[in-house]
Amino acid sequence: MPYFLSFLLFSLFLTPAFLQAAKKKVEVDATPFVGYRQDNLEWKTSTGNTEKWKNLQGIEYGIKSQTTLKDRYKIYLDFYFANFLSGTMTDLNYLAASGSGNPSKNSINGKGFAFRPNIAFGFNMKPLKCLDLIPVIGYAYDYLNLTKNKNATSALSSLSNTLQWNSPYIGINSKTRFNKRLSMTAGAAFNLAFYQGSGHWRFQNNGTKNTMSQGGNGIGLMGQVGLNYLLVKSVAVGAEADIRWDRVNQGHDRRHFANGTTAKSKLNNVNWTTFATRLTLTKTF
Repeated sequence: MPYFLSFLLFSLFLTPAFLQAAKKKVEVDATPFVGYRQDNLEWKTSTGNTEKWKNLQGIEYGIKSQTTLKDRYKIYLDFYFANFLSGTMTDLNYLAASGSGNPSKNSINGKGFAFRPNIAFGFNMKPLKCLDLIPVIGYAYDYLNLTKNKNATSALSSLSNTLQWNSPYIGINSKTRFNKRLSMTAGAAFNLAFYQGSGHWRFQNNGTKNTMSQGGNGIGLMGQVGLNYLLVKSVAVGAEADIRWDRVNQGHDRRHFANGTTAKSKLNNVNWTTFATRLTLTKTF
């Protein structure tokens, strides 16, 4: 979170400069959206302990905005939300302390919530009349909270994981106009990934919480493609899809168990993929 706040403050100082440079022409696109999202996440320690969240599926919704200054300068500000309605957690030797008597393998159903603000700045190079090419620099913050559903037959009585990604990135966006009404957008970006994870859980035979904390740095890739159709002069409908992959190659993991023991190890890797498809409605002001 400190990374995001620092970048947001920087952006608040930078935005007035963009606006001052383009007093004569400002255009704003506001795009509410709704769609489907699926996430998969796995981490593995140097001792071979693993935990996976697989096929987290749910509804994504939010609003995106794009401010264009003098037909060249771009400011993007987006807010994404997601409610995961289903998913599965599988565990291998991660949640149970050695000798505790708790099962070393677990599988449960889960659900969750995700939030992602994104801010970016770009410059439209306009190499062709029908083509916009926009190099961008930006910052995204991702927050995921994942929890188990109540299940009396499970050895686990509760489980919660909170995962955070701070991701400065550089990339390029494009817009191709096929005619006056139909256009296609596409984009790709490379990002740094600063990861933090925390969580707690209980087993049915012990009311005391077990806790974990993780951290690490890595890299990631983002890609997006979409189609838009102009209904009237200032209103367009569209559909888009995007995919994101982040990987932490090295980090640290610490677990404190209910029986008083502590496990510290290297976090060999964390892999996170997220895929979404959306319907969009864009109003231009």
